Amino acid sequence: MRPEDGKNIYDSIDIPDRLSETVKQAIASQSRQERLERYRREKKKAAKVRFFRYTAAAAAALMVCMTVGVNSSEAFAREMGELPVIGALARVLTVRSWHGTDGDYEIDLEVPRIEAEAAQEAQTQPVQDFTEKINEEIEKIVDAYMEEARAEFQEYKKAFFETGGTQEEWNDRKMDITVDYTVKYQKDNLLSLELVTAKGWVAASQERHYYNLDLDREQALTLEDILGEDYVRICNESIDAQIREQVRTDEMKSYFGYGPDGEQDDEMGIEGFTTVSKDTKFYLNEEGNPVIVFDEYEIAPGYMGMPEFEIERG
Repeated sequence: MRPEDGKNIYDSIDIPDRLSETVKQAIASQSRQERLERYRREKKKAAKVRFFRYTAAAAAALMVCMTVGVNSSEAFAREMGELPVIGALARVLTVRSWHGTDGDYEIDLEVPRIEAEAAQEAQTQPVQDFTEKINEEIEKIVDAYMEEARAEFQEYKKAFFETGGTQEEWNDRKMDITVDYTVKYQKDNLLSLELVTAKGWVAASQERHYYNLDLDREQALTLEDILGEDYVRICNESIDAQIREQVRTDEMKSYFGYGPDGEQDDEMGIEGFTTVSKDTKFYLNEEGNPVIVFDEYEIAPGYMGMPEFEIERG
């Protein structure tokens, strides 16, 4: 595949701005194989231990599991067991876990909760208040996403039958809804957590939310905290260099505004990467380096997914 083929693929993709457009696209397809494979987790969380309590649900065939489990890296577990507590430490628990079928929906749900501990009793309450705000935000994101996904699919179902669809044609149609999380980095007072929400039906979509926390300071980590005052230049130069290298060495890579030789190319007519900002998404990887994450279609065609760029600290 040539780089220009990637552009052609992108040009052929409709990006619906509103639900009504998505519904119209779904009906127009007239396909009996519209149901997508369930979104699978990108990678399994390392060293996760879960303890499940199963309860029966009234909904047909829906398994509801209330989960409590410690999610941590091996290194962090060793620190917790062998080293004295110096600052604020945290563990991430799975507090809600649903896996199964609920009517028109296939659900895979793993919702995290952050629990913090402090070295001194006087520090405990402020840290717990800080993490509780994060937990409440996560719960709101998950609940809103589930509600939005269900409403979206029900509107599609209504339109499907109103435009002549039959029950036989509908029978195999379901929406896959996934909520999952990964602890990206956890050491001493620092925690980097990724929350992923995804749904698949006529088209698949994914959202990622990142929580990079300094528990000692009871605040979110910023790129400036990690890279210093000159973080914008550092990130921009690194990302630009990585993009140029990728398109030069891999014909499958394509970014808006860059030609196959890695040079700036405005012929596509779509502005690509320009700069990071204080609101740019990122997480910390195992080395403690920030990894910049861009949404689908933000700087590259949709087939490129959500591009990531590691920024090495000097």
